[in-house]
Amino acid sequence: MKSSGGRVSAIDLNIADQATPSEPRVAKLLGLELVRFTCAMAVLVWHYHHFAMVGDGAAMYGAHQPLEWLLYPFYHFGLFGVQVFWCISGFIFYWKYADPLAARRVEPKRFFFLRFSRLYPLHFATLLLVAALQPIYTALTGHAFVFEENSATRFVLQLFLADQWAGSHAMSFNGPIWSVSAEVFVYVGFFLLLRSFGKTPWLIVGAVGASLASLWSGAISPALICGGYFFAGGAAAQWLASDRCRQRPVEARWFALAIVALCLAAAPFLDLGREDSDVLATWLMVLVPPTLLLAAQDWRHLERYQRQIQAAGNLTYSTYLIHFPLQLAVAIAALASGIALPVGEAWFLIAYLAAAIIIGRIVFVRFEAPAQAMIRAATLTKRARATA
Repeated sequence: MKSSGGRVSAIDLNIADQATPSEPRVAKLLGLELVRFTCAMAVLVWHYHHFAMVGDGAAMYGAHQPLEWLLYPFYHFGLFGVQVFWCISGFIFYWKYADPLAARRVEPKRFFFLRFSRLYPLHFATLLLVAALQPIYTALTGHAFVFEENSATRFVLQLFLADQWAGSHAMSFNGPIWSVSAEVFVYVGFFLLLRSFGKTPWLIVGAVGASLASLWSGAISPALICGGYFFAGGAAAQWLASDRCRQRPVEARWFALAIVALCLAAAPFLDLGREDSDVLATWLMVLVPPTLLLAAQDWRHLERYQRQIQAAGNLTYSTYLIHFPLQLAVAIAALASGIALPVGEAWFLIAYLAAAIIIGRIVFVRFEAPAQAMIRAATLTKRARATA
């Protein structure tokens, strides 16, 4: 879907602009937009500790963190915003693509260019930006900023978004792109599997099972783990689109709410304290899908804020990819000027988040959306005309 002026649709910028019979009203997905934006902010707060490399490290941990009383969940669990992103992508892709793919109505080239135009331009730009800035920081300090695996090999893998396809590797260059690399691999699997086997629930069972096996065995594969969350999100979309859910929507909501309540009630009795806990990752895989189902309900009272919510949702990818280059640029400026960053002050945290949001908005409007429209006009429009 596209809005006026060639800009990308309101729902998810990871969604192809191809409507299906099951496509919900815009208002029904505004709740997902809010979840997406919240998760993006959670990741930005989680990565705030990167400034410890050029500021007072003691002010970056525990009760000393700025606004820790307010942002406690983000400081301690913000990294799991990535898993929620994966689930949301699975939800949206299943909602929009499951029927067309099962019926083989989506051409591989169309699917590729929709994904490429959405993900690659900003990834390529931020990759080059970080590759240019890291040598400056290294010249000032003798080491790289946060992510040190910045070899030529890693750069080539990053160029093809292939950094996390074969096993788990240390983050490199614009580190947060690791989650997108894993998701690109899952996109390919999703496309091929749905075209080959249709909407069989065994695909979801197999993907979630493989993901959990990777988690619990210790043989961590980001692509497999991403696939588990992605297809778990797809299960929520299938549930929402099912005849039973349509015929008994109130019952479905109460059932989803009961699962969420049980997960939250069980949390104090589980080993959720460690960031790398297999139990925590499994718990999230159970908790997030019904939460997304609840968020995807037709919350009509959100319609009055539709433009604002859509604008916030549109910032998700740009803020996610530009926040590390922003941190790196600020670190270089601080070192070059000899200014000690007041990282323990609330105003500095707020300024960092505000800068990421403002720059993210500018990047989306001036670069991301135009680049996407240009690529689609040069590929998909031409193909459509040739076919006609």
